[in-house]
Parts: sequence; C-alpha cells; structure tokens
Amino acid sequence: MKTDDLIAALAADTTPTGAVALRRRAGLALIPAALLVLAGVILTLGLRPDLMIAMGGPTFWAKAAYTAALAGAGFWLLDRAGRPGAGLRTPLAVFGAVVVIAVVWGTVSLMLTPDATRMEALMGQSARVCPTNIAGLSLLAAPLILFAVRGFAPLRPALAGAAVGLMIGGLAATLYGLHCPEHTAAFVAVWYTLGMAIPVAVGTGIGRWVWRW
Repeated sequence: MKTDDLIAALAADTTPTGAVALRRRAGLALIPAALLVLAGVILTLGLRPDLMIAMGGPTFWAKAAYTAALAGAGFWLLDRAGRPGAGLRTPLAVFGAVVVIAVVWGTVSLMLTPDATRMEALMGQSARVCPTNIAGLSLLAAPLILFAVRGFAPLRPALAGAAVGLMIGGLAATLYGLHCPEHTAAFVAVWYTLGMAIPVAVGTGIGRWVWRW
C-alpha cells in the first residue's frame, strides 16, 4: 500500500460525530482568541479616538466585512480540509471571490481618485506598519487555534495550515480595524490583504508539522 493510500485509509476513520466535535472546538476557540487579539489591540496599539464616529459610517463596516469574510472562509476551508472526502472547491471559490471583489473595488476607487491624492489613498499614514501589526496580532490567536484543531486529520496538511492562517489573519485584521483609521478601498485591498497573507504563508509551513503523519 502506498503512503498516500494509507493516510487516506486512516483519515477515513474520522466519524461524522468526531468531525462535528472538532468543528465545534475550533469555533469555540475563536472566542478566547478574539479576546486575546482585542486585548493586544487595546494594550499595545490603542483604539482609534474617533471609533464611535467611524462606526456610524459605511467604510468602517465595509473593511470589517472584507476581513471577517476571509476569516470565515478560512474556518470553512479548515473544516473541509480536516474532513476526508469533503469538497474544497466551494470554500476556495468563496475565498477567491472575496479577494477579487476587494482588489477590483480598490483598483477602481484608486483610478477614480485624483492624481494629486492617489498615492495618499494607496499608502495612507500606516502602510509600513499595517501588515506587520496584523501579522503580530495573529500570533496571539495562533496557539489557541492550533491547539483546538490538533485533532484534525487533513489529507493536505499544508492547505489546512494555510486555512488556519487565513482564519486567524482575518480575525486579527478585523479587530485591528478598531485601531486603524485607514479607510480607502485601495489601502485595505493592498495592505490588509498583505497582512493576512503573512499568517497564511506561515501557516502553510506550520501545517506540515502540526499534522505530520
């Protein structure tokens, strides 16, 4: 029997009840993970002074919707990757669609911005620190999530690790919005996406170790 066949046979022993329990455990782990990230935002970065005003406008929620949607796509992808035989096409398609919409939205808005303010719309005031801040906040959530999903049996460990990275990156980016005053679509599409891409890349490598057979 080939190694891949053996892995598939072992993974196939995962029962539906076990899969539900693992999914529930991963979902519940998001609560303390979110609290840790929120504490990190408050204690190390601080909330934006105009937060209440910003929450009354559409741009704040549009940014949060983008990052939260990617966190949800990460959870969905992790669930599918952790269940042998579950299809990955739909969550991957949703993930791709969300990113494409953000990129197109950012590109169009940048093209419609006057030349004099185009660079400001793209770079804002915090382009240099935005990705690293999001990646750093992701580190707070990573141990809790990885511990919760250690019982998963993915046939593609690297993909499962990338899904974890996307989930915690989206979570961190969403809560980072409580500090970050940047609001242009171009800034979010470039720098927030890059910030979430860092934990995805790291998770891809870690996944091979966490779920090694």
